[in-house]
Amino acid sequence: MSHRILVSGASIAGNTAAWWLSRLGNDVTLVERASEFRDGGQNIDVRGVGREVLRRMGLEQAALDRGTGEKGTTWVDDMGEVVAAFETDELEGDGPTAEMEILRGDLARLLYEPAQEGATFRFGDTIEHIDDNNERVCVTFASGKTESYDLVIVAEGVGSKTRELVFPDENDPRWMDLTIAYFTIPRTPDDNRMWRWYNATGGRSLSLRPDNHGTIRANLTIQQAPGGEQDWDADRQKAYMRERFADA
Repeated sequence: MSHRILVSGASIAGNTAAWWLSRLGNDVTLVERASEFRDGGQNIDVRGVGREVLRRMGLEQAALDRGTGEKGTTWVDDMGEVVAAFETDELEGDGPTAEMEILRGDLARLLYEPAQEGATFRFGDTIEHIDDNNERVCVTFASGKTESYDLVIVAEGVGSKTRELVFPDENDPRWMDLTIAYFTIPRTPDDNRMWRWYNATGGRSLSLRPDNHGTIRANLTIQQAPGGEQDWDADRQKAYMRERFADA
């Protein structure tokens, strides 16, 4: 029996759900608040069940082909000298660097393209209200449209507003007491294909990771719960991180 299904969130989980459900003969609509598909983001290690899902979708090799090219992980000292290294090819299984190491946006696009063949995508809209009467789910969108579905799947991130609508006060984002700045910088001649990780004092760390786009993915991490820094403008965030890491 075919069902009418709404999926909210056009990232990895949402596109995967839309692909499988439409393939099974359901009428699937995917709604995404962004005005168009977003392919930004940082590294993802695909292991275990995630890799098995890609294999069953026939996308495992395509994901490997779009990998970042990261060869392993090295820990370095304050002079950049290697003090420990794990090279993926020398390990029996995945180490800190997985065999399938891919950027979030590249994986999301790999899933988005085939998902479009069976599902309807609605960009620039969000779920405003949900009424579940145990028979059908009535959904009111921010655009003003109201439609009913047999099933609604909320495939959004940790700060999901839709999940809060359905399960109020039950959504702990679990920030893990970490404040992390992610960004992309140009490659330089001394960059290699290893993930370079430096631990500084005061619960701070820095890492540089290669990608397959000719740039380097960087992050600065502080072991502390966010205190609203994510809402600052970029200039203030940069000044804050520059001050915190000045002696590292």
